[in-house]
Amino acid sequence: MKKVDLLGKELSNLYAIAKQVNHYFDESDISFLSEKVQKILVNYVKFSCTNEEQISKTLRELNVNPGNTIDSIVNEITENLRDITTQKGYSKEIKELGFMMSLNRLIGYHESNLENIHYLMDEIYV
Repeated sequence: MKKVDLLGKELSNLYAIAKQVNHYFDESDISFLSEKVQKILVNYVKFSCTNEEQISKTLRELNVNPGNTIDSIVNEITENLRDITTQKGYSKEIKELGFMMSLNRLIGYHESNLENIHYLMDEIYV
């Protein structure tokens, strides 16, 4: 395996993350969240949508087909988010805090994947 092959794998993973994030939040009810948290979420989803489009283009340029790549960590986090939003008996404050904790994990995971790609790009193209 070459560094560029590893980059293709990381880009495929990033594509899967963005695709799953966009799919999940496209169907989500976030009305229980405060306006501040809704703004954070909207900005993150906009970033993720742009990210998905850019990565798709880059993968095509590298002749890499991500196929139906699914990220199990994103699956787990979005499952947690789904559970939080559907739980009965929790106060609005607790639901929002739980949602924010899972959202922070998701954003952090997304960010770490971007950092890996940046590192690989420096290794390959510098």
